Amino acid sequence: MFRPIAVVMIALSCVCVASRSAAAQDSVDSPALFVRMTMPAASDWRVPGPVIPADRGALLPALYVSLVGLQAYDGYSTGRGLKNGASEANTVLGTLANHPAALWAVKGGTAFVSIYVAERLWRRHHRGQAIALMVVSNSIMAAVAASNASIIRAQR
Repeated sequence: MFRPIAVVMIALSCVCVASRSAAAQDSVDSPALFVRMTMPAASDWRVPGPVIPADRGALLPALYVSLVGLQAYDGYSTGRGLKNGASEANTVLGTLANHPAALWAVKGGTAFVSIYVAERLWRRHHRGQAIALMVVSNSIMAAVAASNASIIRAQR
């Protein structure tokens, strides 16, 4: 079961990278720039230097996709393990584990919050912190997914 999910996650990551490189080849006018006025309206002012739109590269969107995939697998494997008689090891989610809608809401919410915080960090020019946050989030979820996979495998 783990192999098809891994194949899907790798395929989604490749699609994100391929779409980003294809988008880089298009000649699109840069978006309009909204500048906060720091001088009186009557004076003559110009934007200091060329305006370069923020580029996320291929790594950050791939980390977003992999986090969502890992959260989805965690939700699926948790539900499957509970149906086969396992118990939720996370004490916070222990009460929500028996309610699938609540479990999926928490999984979606944690993925959303992680991506939202990483985007805020990126926009405030803390790019290394944004990537580190997503790498740590993905690492934690990968460990959880591996644990769930081993529990499900042991239940067979």
